Amino acid sequence: MANVTSLPKLSEMTYRVVNVLGTGAGSTILLITDKTAGGKRYALKVVKRHDADDDVYIAQAMHEYEVSQKLNHESIVKIHDMRVKKAWFRVTCVELLMEYVEGQTLDEIEAPGIKQLVPIFIQVASALGHMHRRGVYHGDLKPSNIMVTEDGRVKLIDFGTAWIRGEDKNRVQGTPQYMAPESATERVVDDRTDIYNLGATMYRMFTGRHAQQGIPILSDAASRKLVSPILIQPAIPGAVNDTILACLEMSPDRRPVGVFEIKNQLGAAARQLGLRPSDLRGTEADLEED
Repeated sequence: MANVTSLPKLSEMTYRVVNVLGTGAGSTILLITDKTAGGKRYALKVVKRHDADDDVYIAQAMHEYEVSQKLNHESIVKIHDMRVKKAWFRVTCVELLMEYVEGQTLDEIEAPGIKQLVPIFIQVASALGHMHRRGVYHGDLKPSNIMVTEDGRVKLIDFGTAWIRGEDKNRVQGTPQYMAPESATERVVDDRTDIYNLGATMYRMFTGRHAQQGIPILSDAASRKLVSPILIQPAIPGAVNDTILACLEMSPDRRPVGVFEIKNQLGAAARQLGLRPSDLRGTEADLEED
């Protein structure tokens, strides 16, 4: 379901910049407060064009907004509005008005425990399932693209390189430590590559190690040496260990058929760990509105 029509608009807003939240490839993210709405806080992503090299970042920002309008899930960051500035018929700046998430990216959390990680990844799986049902694939899932609030709620971020089913696909994308082999060799991004990314992300967070240092090559599958997570961290539940390894199968056909399988396995692990419903707040949300 597309975002509702009563969203805040930059054209109707008088805001104050509080501080810089971060900088990335071609962008700056600001914390702002809306002076016309009692100081409500938002994140403002600003992408400026200085030269032709910045065109890719402009395009990604506009694409990120397009993707966001197809999604409505509490574990996916909301983008409320986009403002495009032009000079001499050329885009010079794109601004994205975004939900402000007060928290840390997953890779910034110091020594997360297993009982903390299992509910986080249930929410990630729920968010990915929502995306996949709407024909959207993240394409670059990794710890730095998963934000976690102080009370343990997840927000997936950064959809600039996401793929919408039916679009032309003519580029390799992703991060080598998390990328599925077919993403590099065949430029594939789909539910199975997102599942591989999820497995590589879980491997990293549960073990402290990367499953791979570079892009895996399918022809090297027979000689691949992937240490089972449970051998690195014996406290990992067996269901989690098996799920991670299944996600990281080199052949897409051998991976789980959908993230619902992963969510179910992680749910079983949560019960094995003795987590209570209050520990799993937000993990039950699988919004089905269309």
